[in-house]
Amino acid sequence: MPDENPHDWIESLTRWAGAIGLNPVRVRWKLMGLREKFRDTKHRAQVKKESVGYRHKICPSCGSVEDRGNKTCSRCGAALYTHFGQMVRRLGLVAPHFNSVSSILAGVILLIYIAMMLHEPGAGLLGFSSDTLIHFGAHFPPLVRAGEVWRLATACFLHIGIWHLAFNLIALMQIGPQVEEMFGRGRMLFFFMVTGILANLGSEIWGLYGIAAGASGALMGLIGVAAGWGQRDGTAIGREVRGQMVNWMVYTVVFGFFIGADNAAHIAGFLVGGVLGFFSKPVWELQGRRSFLHQAMGWIGFLLMAGTVLLVFHPPFSVMDLTRP
Repeated sequence: MPDENPHDWIESLTRWAGAIGLNPVRVRWKLMGLREKFRDTKHRAQVKKESVGYRHKICPSCGSVEDRGNKTCSRCGAALYTHFGQMVRRLGLVAPHFNSVSSILAGVILLIYIAMMLHEPGAGLLGFSSDTLIHFGAHFPPLVRAGEVWRLATACFLHIGIWHLAFNLIALMQIGPQVEEMFGRGRMLFFFMVTGILANLGSEIWGLYGIAAGASGALMGLIGVAAGWGQRDGTAIGREVRGQMVNWMVYTVVFGFFIGADNAAHIAGFLVGGVLGFFSKPVWELQGRRSFLHQAMGWIGFLLMAGTVLLVFHPPFSVMDLTRP
């Protein structure tokens, strides 16, 4: 709708409407209202464009305004997203750094999935056979009770089908970077591994039957970490984060109930993560200091991940293999 000389086109249409029997006063008011709505829409679009594309960065940790070229915050030292990443986040999405722990975990999970597809040609789009899942380290209670306890960890990196993989990778790309911002890369990896293992242990104790695999227990652990931080923070923002994470947990459990997912692992991961998040200080409260405990947590997380990936490809033994003729 043109914005130049608005009275000209309004009056022209009003006269034309009167000529065909319409009420010219009513038509004029309608057209003037449409013109104002158009101007308002145009103004909002311009404001959104400017807010999304401005040339500065906002530190996700302390909120300070930083120059577009800065890679770390001059105030608290936290890593800053690229300008593109900032734009994506202002649109309500999350764009993890290429070398973030979330991206590394996603790459490892995808690599293992490709290895499973190569092991069982023709499988992977709809799902893998039980033999393939067990071969790579899926959670299978009889084998765990027989001594293959590493399956509590390796199962976190396996996925049963392409949709299972896609949903978990999307969730990882959303929640992972946020936990990294709160607690740093090392502790995020520690939280992922520990909550994932304990989530599968919770499922084992609850009485899992059949084969289970997937990163959802660890992801629910990260969601619990964010919820625990929100509870500890106690501010309006903290309560909002806690509410969002609890809603995410409820939706996951309800959805898992209908599809027959391992909800025991989901709930256990969330509860363990909630405790860890409540008792862990975020990076902005550390004021640039990294204690021995925080560094140790990062190294433990890395060693657990590296060891788990090694066990996926080179398990020490399999009870099923030993019992086969």
